[in-house]
Amino acid sequence: MTFEPQVSLYNITNSSYNFQPSFLNGVSNLVDSRRASASEYKWRQSQVDAVLSYSKSILNAHHFDAKAGFSYFGRTESRLSATGQGASTDLIPTLNASAEPVDISSSVTDQVILGYFSRINYNFDYKYLLSFNMRYDGASNLGKQYRWGFFPGVSLGWNLHHEDFWAVLPENLLNLKLRGSYGVNGNIGNLGDFSAQGAYGVGAKYAGLAAIQNSIIRNPELQWEESKTLNFGADIGLWNRRVNVMVDVFRRVTDNLITSLSLPPSTGFGSILTNLGSLENKGIELELNAAILPPNSDFQWNIAFNSSKVSNKILELPDNGTENNRIGGYYVWDPAINDYNWLGGLQEGGSLGEYYEYRQLGIYATDEEAASAPLDRIARVGDKKHGGDVIWDDLDGNGEIDSRDRVYVGTEFPTWTGGLTNTWSYKGLSLLLRMDYTTGHTIYNYARAFMNGQWKLNMNLTQEMVDNAWQEQGDQTYMPRYTWESQRGAYNIFPTRTGQQYYESGDYLSVRELTVSYELPESVLNMLKINSIRFNVTGNNLHYFTKYKGLNPEFGGRDYGRYPIPKNIIFGLNISF
Repeated sequence: MTFEPQVSLYNITNSSYNFQPSFLNGVSNLVDSRRASASEYKWRQSQVDAVLSYSKSILNAHHFDAKAGFSYFGRTESRLSATGQGASTDLIPTLNASAEPVDISSSVTDQVILGYFSRINYNFDYKYLLSFNMRYDGASNLGKQYRWGFFPGVSLGWNLHHEDFWAVLPENLLNLKLRGSYGVNGNIGNLGDFSAQGAYGVGAKYAGLAAIQNSIIRNPELQWEESKTLNFGADIGLWNRRVNVMVDVFRRVTDNLITSLSLPPSTGFGSILTNLGSLENKGIELELNAAILPPNSDFQWNIAFNSSKVSNKILELPDNGTENNRIGGYYVWDPAINDYNWLGGLQEGGSLGEYYEYRQLGIYATDEEAASAPLDRIARVGDKKHGGDVIWDDLDGNGEIDSRDRVYVGTEFPTWTGGLTNTWSYKGLSLLLRMDYTTGHTIYNYARAFMNGQWKLNMNLTQEMVDNAWQEQGDQTYMPRYTWESQRGAYNIFPTRTGQQYYESGDYLSVRELTVSYELPESVLNMLKINSIRFNVTGNNLHYFTKYKGLNPEFGGRDYGRYPIPKNIIFGLNISF
């Protein structure tokens, strides 16, 4: 039996003092407000973990090990600041010399998370594996009646290659382990310290007197977000484990999602944090590790590959009287039922992150062609189309372009994500190439739509607009005519009607890391009387293979001109004496 305690304390104290002496602003303007300020910030974190472990074997067949313990996390932050002005002299730079207070503020926040946990593992003859684990956690920033949560889990495993019937196979040809698990995890995310209790702000005035204002509405029923995960998997080892494959299939249901719920203006608050609905995520995960060449070969080649596919589905939303308890969404033509339907938004049975937008079929080449255009109900001024205007898809075929003609153009969440790492080595020389990829997610390139949108007179044209915009009768292109802001009622690009051409595929393959290294041979090291010398050059984030026209394809959602991930080159030298 062993007992392992760990204690950590972390303190930060930051004090600052500022003083602005009198000075001449110009030739004769003396500024003598002599503003002084002082502030102090304190941050203290303490953490305690204690684990009691016990293991026991019976008859060399029954193997037990157990752990039990507790964890404590506490954090306190305090801020105090004051500003004054009107000191009579520059000789006293501290706040006490100020004749007039300008601003005083202070705050104290704290959080405590306390948990108890245990785990019991059992295996019989290393063939049959069983594990139980339990956690009981409490968080101070949840509702008083809901601060504690119980999170159990169980897992099973079967090493088939330890069974007698496995002996019919050649030795070390195939190792196989089957496993399954079910567990519950609790989460509070980035929940604020007083999200359940609410908060009050000071500094406002009412009837000329100091007032206290409710700034965050309380929710005493705020509770743990719970994720229940069912997982089945297999571990496969081939040829003395030179090739290892892991396959997992999972389903995760998250209940009591902590999210923000919009409130009507009559409440005086924009939103409230609450537990809202249930979400399902399910998918498959694959992992492959392989040593291509025998271990006694001078030349070595190792491969590591992983890939995962995840889909989401909304299972439950608060009852609000609408079909599928829908929140938001779009009333559009649905080709699946050949009728109008509410799609997108949040609704039971739907998915998160769906985009709906107008579909661009092309550009009217001439005024004559544009004369037969459907009636445009979205354009702000006039209905007449001209050569160079966008041909919008009249999805429902009613001869009009309106809000019901939007169509599904993608989702912000990827379908597949993964990576591939290759390592080659020959004696002291090695090369590592690490790549990763994502497919299936869509990015709204807001920055590109904004720059091409011609919606401000003082904005320059983009090169894409210069090279491809429609200019004269008969032009065949994908970019509409250039118009001044006063004519933007046509809404060819931005801001009201962007079109699906700015919802771009975010698929990419990235060269994440390339490292070349060389270790001097032992014969040279012996002459230098040095244990080892290793040279290496590493390049990170070297290139994206992608069709996305923005700077960073790695995240779905809206791209407002996000900063690209920087490339860097690192040179290294490691010497061991």
